[in-house]
Amino acid sequence: GDLGAMSDFTIRTRKFKQNPLLGRKQFVLDIIHPGMANVSKKDLGTKLASMYKVHDAQCIQLFGFKTAFGGGRSTGFGLIYDSLDKMKKFEP
Repeated sequence: GDLGAMSDFTIRTRKFKQNPLLGRKQFVLDIIHPGMANVSKKDLGTKLASMYKVHDAQCIQLFGFKTAFGGGRSTGFGLIYDSLDKMKKFEP
């Protein structure tokens, strides 16, 4: 197998919303990952961090993922906190 293809996935974000009260951005993620069963949250976090210039991938929370029937696509939710301090305040 070609390991380079492992990270070959596309992220689209929609319903992007700033939530200044909670110090975070929230959005719906569409992931297109043909040829992969699913994409690890670590890989998603790394890619989102570079897309949105987040200095610490730990500020990114990803959850609620569902893979479409037949595979190749997933949808989930993401939160990007302004800082780890804000995240610790609101995440259990």
